[in-house]
Amino acid sequence: MESSNKLQFDYLMAFSNMIKELRYFGNYSPVNVFNQYSEYIAICDQYRVNNNFHNGFKRIEGFSIEKLQQLYAEKGFAIIGMHYGAYRPVQYRITDELIKVHPDKKILLVVDEESYNSESASIEVVKTYNRQNVEMVIAEKSTSALKIVRHLKDGGVVFLYLDGMTGYGEDKYPIQLPFISSEIKIRSGLFRLLEKVKVPVIGVITPEIDKILISLPIKTNSVSATASNVLSFFRPTILKDPSLWRLWYRHHMFSENYPNVLDYSNENKDHEDWICEDISPTLVLNKETGDIYQKVGNN
Repeated sequence: MESSNKLQFDYLMAFSNMIKELRYFGNYSPVNVFNQYSEYIAICDQYRVNNNFHNGFKRIEGFSIEKLQQLYAEKGFAIIGMHYGAYRPVQYRITDELIKVHPDKKILLVVDEESYNSESASIEVVKTYNRQNVEMVIAEKSTSALKIVRHLKDGGVVFLYLDGMTGYGEDKYPIQLPFISSEIKIRSGLFRLLEKVKVPVIGVITPEIDKILISLPIKTNSVSATASNVLSFFRPTILKDPSLWRLWYRHHMFSENYPNVLDYSNENKDHEDWICEDISPTLVLNKETGDIYQKVGNN
């Protein structure tokens, strides 16, 4: 018996990447993770258009807000997040707390050009950034690195996302790190800038919808060690609930070295395909392997 389920292209790619990344563990159901992910994406869209959609954070653990403010009173630093959970509400909350220390000092938010355009087109987002004195900096621009360095040296804060994966030009020395079961390539440019100006990095993530987890300030003498420490801070949360990571749909662009999995499943079991008809020819995803292929004829 065969059946097919239709998906939009981004969702097809997200599901494929989940299967390849999670099947190694054996304790995740990729279908369940994907269904929860689909529900989460709808929530993310609400966070963007309605600041009041999130009910606020009841718990803040790790490095406290008070210590974060004390650090900002003394020096600049970088805050690194992931597109995970309530990433937009936590960005807003942290920024609100920081501007209490230096109301007139800008906070730089590093984004890719596509995000810059979409954020600039949102009245709600622009209003929030104006209130918080946030300035978006396009990662792909050649002048952005110098702007970030000057801002950090002047005691400013830069907010960015580790999984943004964009920057100016080709990264000749990407940092390769373990993700879940694969390895991913992280752009090294930011960490080289941080090493140059000698400022710490602080990780921020939301393990639960009403909880913020803030890392202690991270500062090492190695670019790769700093990047590894930051990702290690995020990894337990992602492992606990991988459905809350927004960027599954482009994970294949940065991942490699998946483990080989021996499949002892029954070859005669019902076969279920997931298809995408957004482009031609139709794409077909096999939910057992995560492989995607083109559909030819009626086969």
